[in-house]
Amino acid sequence: MFLAATLVALLLLVPGNAGRPAEASVAAGSFVSVSVPALKIEAGERVVGFDFEVTSGRIAQIRDAPIGWNISVSNDPSWNTTIHASVIVAAAALDGSFFKDFVVLEKQASGGSAFELKGKIIVSTDFTRTRTIPVGNKDLKIRSINGRE
Repeated sequence: MFLAATLVALLLLVPGNAGRPAEASVAAGSFVSVSVPALKIEAGERVVGFDFEVTSGRIAQIRDAPIGWNISVSNDPSWNTTIHASVIVAAAALDGSFFKDFVVLEKQASGGSAFELKGKIIVSTDFTRTRTIPVGNKDLKIRSINGRE
């Protein structure tokens, strides 16, 4: 029993990578920042939700996760990932400026599918009725942030 406890204590003292994310995948892909520069929001509308799907990429970072929102990220090992976000209270609804450099994605370094990002932004004036704005690659500004794109 003493020997087992001693071994466990020594293993805890030895520096290593246990509990840390694997860094090999970080070096493999290129990182991009995503904006929606020309979001068409009408007068009085506020953003109350959004959904995006990434093909051949992963959500690496949400730049400024707003208070009063539920945000769910699914970084599936297939490199087909999703992000779903919805407002919890009306006071936390956003304006379109939130979507400037709002997310950092890592493109998959290799694979059979092309990198793609598409989704929708949900807006409302009265928090009862909503309007959905489809968003695709043509609506996005995607810029490299590590010079490897």
